[in-house]
Amino acid sequence: MESVSVNQHMKNTGFNVGTIVPPDKFYKPVLYSDAKASKDFQILNKDIYEGKKKAKKLNEKKTPKSVFVFLGIASLATLLPFLKKLIKK
Repeated sequence: MESVSVNQHMKNTGFNVGTIVPPDKFYKPVLYSDAKASKDFQILNKDIYEGKKKAKKLNEKKTPKSVFVFLGIASLATLLPFLKKLIKK
């Protein structure tokens, strides 16, 4: 029995011949100074620390007056039937 190959083109590919294009320019590595990097980090760290100190916590904020007005109206609306009963007696 002959074994039948699944795909002859996959096994017997043609040769790919082409030209290699050289790059136009070379990569120039950038050298970083450790002292400059440490200085930049300290400045950034100081800015973040000062920003955290200046920022208010959520619990320190005052409650708006509109919230108290809304709660007062809601409590009067719920207590109104009981107040009417007390006044009639």
